[in-house]
Amino acid sequence: MTTHPRIILPLILLCGLTATAAQAQSEMERERLSLQGIDGFYLSLNTVGDASVQDSLDFEGLHLGLRAKLREAGLPVWPEVQVTAEDRVPYLHVHVNTVHAGRGLYPFGIEIRFYQRVRLERDAATPTVATTWATSIVGVASYDHLGIIPDAALDLLDDFVDDFRGINP
Repeated sequence: MTTHPRIILPLILLCGLTATAAQAQSEMERERLSLQGIDGFYLSLNTVGDASVQDSLDFEGLHLGLRAKLREAGLPVWPEVQVTAEDRVPYLHVHVNTVHAGRGLYPFGIEIRFYQRVRLERDAATPTVATTWATSIVGVASYDHLGIIPDAALDLLDDFVDDFRGINP
């Protein structure tokens, strides 16, 4: 009986993809589970980018929109006045980065991360802060369509809302 290389290679690739998909699925579940029992969190927004983008977009409005979306979904967002420098965790951090690439094009990246206190397994006496949930997106907008950037951030927030509500019914 002869072995056909055309059959073996796809079979090896299929097995590798299945293992990768299973690993990614378990990582996503671990991230979801890390949100269980969170009784409140702080929201922060950081924007970095070209001055023309900073001047053209209403990032204060985006911050208010993010906060409103979380509250409308029933998530326990702490009022900013209650938060001090010492207890800014747990917090949801939204980072928006834009670059002017020339010819009216603006590549952008949006990253949303949830941070909370954790203890190191090797040294439980040393608390630290770590990302326990994250999602991101990259895209390109033309100058006349920069409004898709805050819209994309609000849309991406839906991933967090869905996972938070799914684990904290």
